[in-house]
Amino acid sequence: MIGILSVGAYIPRYRLSGKTLAQVWGGGGGGERAVANYDEDSLTMASEAALNALGRRDVSGVGACLFASTTPPYAEKSNATLLATVADLGTEVVTADLGGSLRCGTTAIRMALDLVKAGTASQALVAAADMRPTAPGSDLETLLGDGAAALLLGEGDVLATFEGAYTANHEFTDVWRKAGDRYLEVGDMAFVRAYGLDRHIPEAVDGLLNRVGLKRQDIAKVAYYAPDFRIHAALGRQLKFPESALLKEPVITKAGNTGSASPLLGLASALEDAKPGDRILVVSYGNGAEALLFQATEQIEKAAWDKGVAAQLAQGRPLIHYGKFLQFRRNVETEVIKAFSSLPTMLREERQNFRLYGQKCGECGAVSYPRRHLCWKCSSKNLVEHKIARRGKVFTFTKDHLVPNPDPPTVMVAADLDGGGRFYAQLTDCDPATVGFEMPVELTFRRLHEGEEFVNYFWKFRPAG
Repeated sequence: MIGILSVGAYIPRYRLSGKTLAQVWGGGGGGERAVANYDEDSLTMASEAALNALGRRDVSGVGACLFASTTPPYAEKSNATLLATVADLGTEVVTADLGGSLRCGTTAIRMALDLVKAGTASQALVAAADMRPTAPGSDLETLLGDGAAALLLGEGDVLATFEGAYTANHEFTDVWRKAGDRYLEVGDMAFVRAYGLDRHIPEAVDGLLNRVGLKRQDIAKVAYYAPDFRIHAALGRQLKFPESALLKEPVITKAGNTGSASPLLGLASALEDAKPGDRILVVSYGNGAEALLFQATEQIEKAAWDKGVAAQLAQGRPLIHYGKFLQFRRNVETEVIKAFSSLPTMLREERQNFRLYGQKCGECGAVSYPRRHLCWKCSSKNLVEHKIARRGKVFTFTKDHLVPNPDPPTVMVAADLDGGGRFYAQLTDCDPATVGFEMPVELTFRRLHEGEEFVNYFWKFRPAG
């Protein structure tokens, strides 16, 4: 059987409410959206979702890594290859970036499934993420949220089998951003609904159901794209699925429209509530629509969802000050750190800095990070490569109020990692007042600075959930 082996989701910690925006711009104040931190982008969010999907699995069988986003950090440079590196996949994996359309997430799934069917890869990792830019004060500022989702696809004990797909392609201009544009442009929403959403999504749904010989009553869960929560509710009525098939808590109501990640997050949410035998329909939209059908297996009852969509939606924290949001998005002047960067050093330290490989002493067993020539404990030269853990507890910390930071102060933490080793890094996604000794923390992949005009990524700590 070919299908979904595991699922990972990532929804940023912060939430920006319509009420907060209304205090600045006036008007109504409904809904809320997820907001990526200042040190996040679509690649870091995709990395988080991918690591959640992979968990403690043996990744040696993963033969492909596809990254889908309309907002990748690099326009010319393989974002998927960096994602594969962070996930510690082999150098022989097939990597590809997909973008341009909000359908790129489901298209990546179909391509990954085809790679598995063709025998090119026994397993394929797909991650979709978006952090779409909006003009301050615009309607989109309230509606668009940030997030990511990832699927590990392959053969074996799958959570859900792949049952079929249908694509409806239509040249249709509704939302766009040209090369060099900073913000999104949107056509008249009444036109977009009448000639886009209301036509293309039902066409894809009907096309898939006809292709697989099923009726709407046969679908247990349906997850579909919508530009906002009001249209999402209206589309739910228009599609005429049983009320029980609609998600109890659509991601869009608490995280906003997460772009290419939206259908995949909806699929992840549906799988969390699925029972064996349930058929799940997921629909994306953008220059047409694309529908995919999965059926949950007995394995779905064994899945753990402690880092699932529902849990992450419930863990949101309000971003009270709108000024913070402007700083995070660099819509106001901020001091940008451009520290020393070295491409040769990045190449030399790739396994250490991206894949998290330190050393373990063959004599006394002490773990070292970063790498060194002698064991810090017994001075032995018998050091072997060792993959360090991503979780640990704070040993000591300091708060720096002088270093430029969009979310001051800069908290630096030294933590003792599970299984040995001590790691020194910044702390993020945390109220500085809550930092303390022995606090559980975990490593998360983030933007560090932009020295030499390229993005320098590294690991930071955050409170362990």
